[in-house]
Amino acid sequence: MLTKKYFSECPEFPSDVSVLNIPNISFSKLQKTLNTSEGEKLYNACTEHGFFALDLRDSEEGGILLKQAEKLFDIGAETFDLGSDVLDKYAYQPPSLLGYKATGKLKTDDGKLDIMEMYTISQDDILGTGARRENPEPVEAHREDCQEFFRQAHKALCVVYSHLDKKLALAPDTLAALSPDRVTLTGHTDIGTITMLFHVMGGLQILPAGCENISFNWRYIRPRPDCVVINVGDTLVEWTGGVLRSSLYRVLTAPGKQASIPRQNLAYLVRPDHNATMRRLESNGVVPPASEGDEEDTRSVDDWAAGRVRSIILGEVKPQGRGGRSVTVC
Repeated sequence: MLTKKYFSECPEFPSDVSVLNIPNISFSKLQKTLNTSEGEKLYNACTEHGFFALDLRDSEEGGILLKQAEKLFDIGAETFDLGSDVLDKYAYQPPSLLGYKATGKLKTDDGKLDIMEMYTISQDDILGTGARRENPEPVEAHREDCQEFFRQAHKALCVVYSHLDKKLALAPDTLAALSPDRVTLTGHTDIGTITMLFHVMGGLQILPAGCENISFNWRYIRPRPDCVVINVGDTLVEWTGGVLRSSLYRVLTAPGKQASIPRQNLAYLVRPDHNATMRRLESNGVVPPASEGDEEDTRSVDDWAAGRVRSIILGEVKPQGRGGRSVTVC
């Protein structure tokens, strides 16, 4: 979520809808030390919900990240204002999701075509560590802003990774080393490692752990100024043998009066390093070994992710929450 400036420009989130109050974690407290109750709250949120709100207030680095996110919001608005006739020239080519995706290209969990338009840019392209891609003019004109957003978002997540490394009994810097990134200007469970979602208006819903997948059980996440929603992806669930949780989520039309305004999100998607495999992480007793008789998944993360994306596009996979500890919400 962004600063109060953006919240003042849209109708208030309604008070008469079902809301899931995900844990609020202070970024400034996480920055101070690894031995903190805030780190315990973070770990519990990742095992019970797979979601939490990272509160960026009272942190200089958090304030910088929020300002950079606002710049990316503006770049996204300029990009989508170009219209599909222009943006179709930059269409994504599955299984890659880089580039422009028009509405109606993916199937939702109920078999219907999606209504989400998005543009995905790559860290390798923007930071110059891989082949350069051609992007729409608003992105090309603001490459430096995109670069700075990548750097600030990665720095913030490295703080989160360090606490998860400790709680999972992993070697220091394990998760950071496995986690490059990409950003999606937009607005299932995620197949990557972890995702940051900046949003101002409602529409994001989560199916709480242990709840049957029926409409009544889905809960909205109320946007909070100066916070960003973090959610655990499927790769982390696989790597930790189900210790961490990846929850099922969806995006609907914003509730109440907010439905009259176009909804825009900024998602920072972290995908595993191309050289990594899907083997479980080596842990000092927290990550369980594979059960006797079960073959460990030795595919590369790219092969695994490509297969997942293909199955999602074709509607062959029915998304569901996975991993974590049992909690009672419904």
